[in-house]
Order: sequence, then C-alpha cells, then structure tokens
Amino acid sequence: MMHRLGIRARVLLLAMLPIAVISVALSWYFISSRLQDMDRAIEDQGLAMARQLAQACEYGLFIGEARLLEDLARGLRKHEAVLSVRITDRDGRVWVQLGPSLQLPALDIAAEGSLLRTRDVLFVSEPVRSEPLSIAADELGEALPRTVGQVTLGISLEPTRARQRQMLFNSFLLSSVVLVAAVLMALRLGRDIVRPIGQLAQTVEKIGQGNLQVRLGGELGGEFSILGQGITRMAEELRGFYETLQSRIQEATAKLSWQASHDPLTGLTNRVEFGIQVDKALRTAVEEGRRHTLVFMDLDQFKVVNDTSGHKAGDELLRQLSAQLKQALRSTDVLARLGGDEFGVLFHDCEVDVGLRLAEGLRRVVEGFRFHYGDRVYSVGVSMGLVEIDAGSHSVGELLSAADAACYAAKEGGRNRIHRYHVEDKELLRRRGEMEWASRITQALDAGRMQLYCQYLQPLREGDGAKHYELLLRMVDPNENVIPPMAFLPAAERYQLAAMLDAWVLDQVIEHCAGMLEGRPEVILSINISGASLGDEGFQTHLRQRLAEHPRVASNLCLEITETAAIANLDNALQLISDLRALGCRFALDDFGSGLSSFAYLRSLPVDYLKIDGTFVRDMHHDPVDAAMVEAIHKVARLMGVRTVAEYVEDEATALMLQRMGVDYAQGYHIHRPQPLDEICAGGATD
Repeated sequence: MMHRLGIRARVLLLAMLPIAVISVALSWYFISSRLQDMDRAIEDQGLAMARQLAQACEYGLFIGEARLLEDLARGLRKHEAVLSVRITDRDGRVWVQLGPSLQLPALDIAAEGSLLRTRDVLFVSEPVRSEPLSIAADELGEALPRTVGQVTLGISLEPTRARQRQMLFNSFLLSSVVLVAAVLMALRLGRDIVRPIGQLAQTVEKIGQGNLQVRLGGELGGEFSILGQGITRMAEELRGFYETLQSRIQEATAKLSWQASHDPLTGLTNRVEFGIQVDKALRTAVEEGRRHTLVFMDLDQFKVVNDTSGHKAGDELLRQLSAQLKQALRSTDVLARLGGDEFGVLFHDCEVDVGLRLAEGLRRVVEGFRFHYGDRVYSVGVSMGLVEIDAGSHSVGELLSAADAACYAAKEGGRNRIHRYHVEDKELLRRRGEMEWASRITQALDAGRMQLYCQYLQPLREGDGAKHYELLLRMVDPNENVIPPMAFLPAAERYQLAAMLDAWVLDQVIEHCAGMLEGRPEVILSINISGASLGDEGFQTHLRQRLAEHPRVASNLCLEITETAAIANLDNALQLISDLRALGCRFALDDFGSGLSSFAYLRSLPVDYLKIDGTFVRDMHHDPVDAAMVEAIHKVARLMGVRTVAEYVEDEATALMLQRMGVDYAQGYHIHRPQPLDEICAGGATD
C-alpha cells in the first residue's frame, strides 16, 4: 500500500502519524478516566442517599408507622436522579413503593452498600439497622435484632450518560482542532520538501519520455539544488549520447540495408535484390510494354582456381572479375552475384538482339581476363543463358529458371558461349536428355557400373558418440569417368527407376557391410530414399523384408528423405518412419528449407536429424540472410530435440560459423571428400 503513495502523501503521513497516535492515546486515557470518575460519583451519591434514608427509617420501621416512612421516601424521590424508592421490613414486606413499577432486584438485606447496575438504572441497597438496648439478654430473655429492614433506590443513569456524551463530544472537538492544526503545520512543513522533490520528479519523467532539453527552473535550495544540477548535467550527457547513438544507428541501418541487398565479397547486387529488380522489370514489361533482357552467367573452370590455389584465390578472382564486368555495363544495367561463381545481368530497356550483343561483350571480357595469383596465371570462361522479358513473361521464377536452363544448355553445348532461351527448347531438351540417361542407368546396373561412396559427417559439438557417414550413389561410364548423381537421378525419378536404385543401394549395404556393422552401434550409415520410393509399395515391402532378415543392421541405418518428398507423401512417410523406427532405424529430413512449408510439417515428422539445405549453407559467411536462415532452422530443430546437419560446408569459415551457432554436424568437401564404400569398410568405418 505504501509504495502506491506519492512523496507528498508520504511526508504528510510521516508528520501526522505520530501526532494522531499520541492524540488518540491521550484522549482515550483521559476520557476513560473521566468516565470512570463519573460512574464512581453516581454510585457514591446513590450510596449516600440510601444510607441517609436508611438511618431516617429506623424509627418508622421500629414503630410500624407507614405514613412517616412514606414522607421520608417522598422527600428523597424529589431528587432528579431517583426513579424509585422501596422500603421493606426484615421479613420482606413492602412498606413503601414510590416511582415507576421497576423490576427491583432482591438484594441481600443485611449487606451494606449493595450495587446492581443495569443498562439504564443503578440499584442501591442499604440495610436499616437498629442500635440494641443496653439491657442484658438474660433480663429481657433475648437481644433485639440489629437489621430491621432494607432501603432500595433505583437511580437513573441517563443524566450521567448525557454528561458523558457531552464530555466525549468536547474531547472529539478538541482532538479535531489539534489534528487540523497539526495538518496545517505538516502541510506548511511538507511544502518546502515536496515542492522541490516534485520538480525533480517531473524533470526526470520528462527526460524518461525523451525530452532531453528540459531544465530545472528556480532555486531549489540545499541538497535539492545539487540534485537539480546533477539531473541537468545528466540530461545534457544523455542528449549528446542520444545524438551520437542516432547517428550510429543511421549509419548501421544504411550499412545493413546495403548488406541486405549486396554481396559482401564483390559489392554487387545479391540474389534477393536481383530478384526484386527482375520483378520490377517484369511489371514494366507487362504494364507498359517495355522489353528487357535477363542473362544468367556461370563461370567455367572456376573450380580449378579453388582446388589449386584455395578459396582465397577464388574470392580474389571474383572481386577482380566483378569490377571489370561492372565497367563493361551501361549505367542502367544491373549486375548481381547470385552465389558461388554464378552471376546475373539485367539489361533494362533492351530488346533481345541488343541484349545478345551486350552479353557477347561481357563474354569477351571474361575470356580476355587473366588472373595472376602468386606465380600462377589463370583464365576462365563463362557460359551464359539469355531470356527476353516482355509482355508475355509470367513470373520471376520462370524467368530465372529459363535463364538457368539456357545457361546449362550453353555448358552442355561446349561452355564459354551464349544460349538464348526458346520456349520450345525446354521440354525437348529435357526429355531427350532424360531418356538418354534412363537408358544409361539400366545399362550401368546391368554392367555393375554403379558404385557407392561414403562421406563423413564431422561432429561440431558433443554428439551421440556415433560416427556418421552418408552413402552417395555414383555411376561410372564405359570410359571409367565417375558421373555425379545429379546428372542421372532426375531421369531416374522421371522414368520410375528411383525405387530400383534405392533397393540396389539397400541390398549393397546389407550384403557388403552387414558383417562390418555387426557389433558396431557407433557406426551410422545414411541412405537416401527418393520421393518415388516413398510412394512405391513394392519398395517399402522390400525394405521391411530385408531389415527383418537383418535386424542388427537396422540400428546402423539412418534413412534420409527429402523435405519435399516427405510432404508430398506425408501419410506413407509417417507410416514408414513409425514401422522402421520400431526396428531401430533412424531418420533424417534432407534438404530442409527448400520446400514451401518447412516448419509447418516439421512437427508432424518424427525424425532424428535435420539436414539444412546446402544452398543456405554454401554462402552463409558472405550472405547474412543465408546465415539467418541456417540459424533459424537450427534453433527450431534444437527446440524439438532434433540434431542438425549442415551440408555444402566448403571452407573453414563456414565450419566455424556453424560451430558457433551450435549446429551438430558438418558435411562437405571441406570436411571430407567422398570415398568409395569399399575403402571405408576396409578401414572399419571408425578411422
């Protein structure tokens, strides 16, 4: 309660409380004493009147003269306080009864000064005594009794009560006058204290509201002046600090705004901002009929620089090449680094023929560029995909996808060239390529030219003590060239060969690794399960059957399913996870973050590991948005008790960032380059 009072109320309370307590205590003491005195006075008066009447009644009772007794009673009845008089003899016979018919109590006839108080009446009783004669008892036969009767008076207490009430009123009035005088004195005393404190409080409140220009006016006096000067200086210091802070905030905001839209390595527009620029260009094309040209660029032979001279050399090459490309552009054009060695160019108000000439100029810049690093000189090429933005364009995603497809076609066509996108090219090229790959997959399986590789997952923090490896599928062509999975897996999924490949991988693990895995619970092998396999009843039956035949292998397996595949086959995925977890299998959700509803479905999937999509990890030490995405995914996974794995860890800087974030495992070429499964098995999978 006290903390709710203001300083003024507290000062008044401090001043008034002792006065009030002392005043009440003294008043109560004096009033109680006075009331007791008044009560004793009426009792003494009643006893005196009763004794006087008792002495006067001795003769009348002795001779039995009622008239004499009645006269004596009438004389006493005239007193204002006497309500009734009763005279009785020793036998209790009433000789006189004057006044209202009160219920007079029966008091001991021989007791002197008997008192009995009711609410409104005081009853007083005195015995009527007779002095004995000086005659020997043997002469008269017996002595005369000393008590011959009793006098009882009923005395009204109302006059006394009236005087007591008047006394209480006078006492209350006097106390009130004293308290009012004390309050006035306290107000006068507190005003000199409260006023400067109030001014200080108002000043501090205004400072707290942001008014740093407020100043204390007037002379406060004493210590309050020292406080006022201190508050004024504090406000001036705060104002200076606030202005400095605002300036720094503006600088930091501008810097963050720049970083959010630019690539930190090259200073070029980043992927997010480039998408915004393309979207603006698309709107002007649709709404105003303007034409623009979009170019997607991918450097050729850039990986050679990274592999031979390291990533620092690759970064420096990108910086120098970006500067030269920027000089070759028009002032209205936009050059962006989209990630890695990929660039995008937006030629504003540029028809496709002009765009081709401008793109050719950029290609020549790259072709003529020579990068000197140490004692080495590097040259790179560039494959470029070009697409026109006009009123018939539909979305930014389609435009970027088309430019990317045209760039891929340029690479497939021999690299260091420009390919213009045509709508009719897309499906034809895809179908033709995928049909060819489907045939090659079947031939490779029949000829035994499919191989399994392993890649180690390095723990970044204290984990479960297990050694994790991911199994990666590779194809070997007739010339003994190793073909990465992304070259043939899209065709396998399109032509229903994915389930067959997944079954082959499972069989290879069981046949070649069962012996090595037995008795080694610390070794975990991750197997990728495609979306097609999740919906293939035959594959699921085969998977359950093989694991039932080799139950000890199940605890060594972690089945990886992609986020998009799990969402597309949610019911099948949930059932499969439930069945195989009962056998001891673990599950990982692969490429997390690439789908449209990642967090919405994560809670529904009881997985053990979450593999963060490599597109976020690859450039996270350059792109703060990617870093924020990785950290957000990890935090959500940690809250759900799921371990996280970061893919595409290609350098030490990324690994250190992930470790600081608390990510559990890192996977990528910086950690471990994939090795054939046979080599891992030969080493016991524990080295």
